[in-house]
Amino acid sequence: MVKNQGENLSQQGCKEKLNYCMSTLGLVLSVSVRSASENYGDEGIQRLRRTFRQAGVELGKNEVKRLKIENRDAKAYHRIVEEALKTFDIKYETVKLSETDYVLRIYGCPHAKNFTSPEVCDVFLELDKGIVEGLNPNIEFELTKHILRGDPYCEYVVKPKKTKF
Repeated sequence: MVKNQGENLSQQGCKEKLNYCMSTLGLVLSVSVRSASENYGDEGIQRLRRTFRQAGVELGKNEVKRLKIENRDAKAYHRIVEEALKTFDIKYETVKLSETDYVLRIYGCPHAKNFTSPEVCDVFLELDKGIVEGLNPNIEFELTKHILRGDPYCEYVVKPKKTKF
């Protein structure tokens, strides 16, 4: 009997299906970043980053509605990202959480094993920058530790924006 790919996937458990989806996402995003870089250089990557950031703003707005979030602050971002972490069964640690400051450590990040380079992850994380930017223009997102750059975990930091004088 010959089985097709669809039949094999339908018989797999949720975890295997999720891993397959994450692997496919990693491949597609890696190809997109490589193509933008090869065909359009730094300008192509910057445009891709802007596109992902804007998508993050929209994603954040949708999540605020879906989760019925009232205060648009660092705690709101935590609520949004924690929802994803729990859905994907990712081990994490909340190091700090207030209205303006948030430090999150992610262990065993599925993107680290599925993305081909840290640059691919940098583009993908523009979604998070956009979510934070859309929640509150006075706070910002920063990745301070990165598994793909040799750190033991990824560390997301949300903090007040520095004022320019």
